[in-house]
This record gives sequence, structure tokens and C-alpha cells, in this order.
Amino acid sequence: MKIEKKIGKNSYEFTVEGENLHEAVMESKKLSFFDVSKCGCCGSDDLSLDAHVAQNKFKYTTIKCGNRDCRASVNFGTQTENPDVFYVRLRDKADGTGKEIDWKRPENTAGTPAPQQVAQQQVNNYAQPNNGQPRQ
Repeated sequence: MKIEKKIGKNSYEFTVEGENLHEAVMESKKLSFFDVSKCGCCGSDDLSLDAHVAQNKFKYTTIKCGNRDCRASVNFGTQTENPDVFYVRLRDKADGTGKEIDWKRPENTAGTPAPQQVAQQQVNNYAQPNNGQPRQ
């Protein structure tokens, strides 16, 4: 059975096997993540799948943004009881209306700061007295 997943403007084809239809479908469910059309930080569709091993023991699969000013990524989660099942990491939406993809930007990214950094900067700007000086 062939499964296609769309990540940004790229399509990835996976082949799963089983001794019968039921087993093949069960294997396909291990790719439980959905298509991801754009970066949750900058909106770019220049996304790619990536994988690496850290400290010779931790395996990571990620979706990475190819925008040089963004470089956000989202990790795939795995289940403890079945580490062969992959899903895109989600977080609660700030407004409490559901879930969204848990995009993260590197701390040292040049360009536009991550949304949570912008919010904190705005709080800091208003929390500081301006001593009669215009705010920048």
C-alpha cells in the first residue's frame, strides 16, 4: 500500500506492507500525521522532512521551514508503548479553542522573532516607564 503525505510544496510517498489488507492498513496508521501545508510561524510552504540522532541515542523526525529568516521546526511525537507510530506535535491554542501544530523557532534566529517573543516584547515595552520619551 502506498501512502502520500504532503509537507509544504513537497510530496512524500511511503510504502507499507502487511500479510493482508488489515495488516497493511494497520501499518499505514503508524503514519498518523496529517498533511502540513505551511509553516506556522512565517507561512512559507518551503517545508521538508528531516531526521537526525542526538547524543547517539535520541531519534528525531522533524518538519523544517526552509525560509532562512525563520528556520522554524516541529518535532514528530511518538508513543511510548509503540515508538513506530508518528504524529505531529500539537499544543493548546492560546484562545483555548482546540489544538495547533507546535512550531518552534531556534533561539538565535535572525529576522522576525517567534510569536511568543513578540508578545513578551510588547508586554515589556508597556511595563517599562517611558520617562516622557516616545516609545520606539
